Amino acid sequence: MNKTQEFMEILKCDCGCSMLVVEKTIWEDGDIDFDISIQDSRYDHNNTTILGRIKGATKILFGKPVYYSDVYISKPEVYKNFVEKMRGLI
Repeated sequence: MNKTQEFMEILKCDCGCSMLVVEKTIWEDGDIDFDISIQDSRYDHNNTTILGRIKGATKILFGKPVYYSDVYISKPEVYKNFVEKMRGLI
């Protein structure tokens, strides 16, 4: 099945390490799919050394919460603008 149209909206983190990506794909048979993902260049700011990775693995083994990625936005108008763009995808 071939795509006929694809639309994408991106909201980047203030520090630039992550982004929220919303994709809309319209297929030639008329089906519409949405894909929402958080993409980043690294899992954690403090997880760049071997010791940091071992600490992260230890948290997982003991069932503690581990946040792999997030998108931090400090300006409400940036977030509101992104929400309006997402509404435009519908």
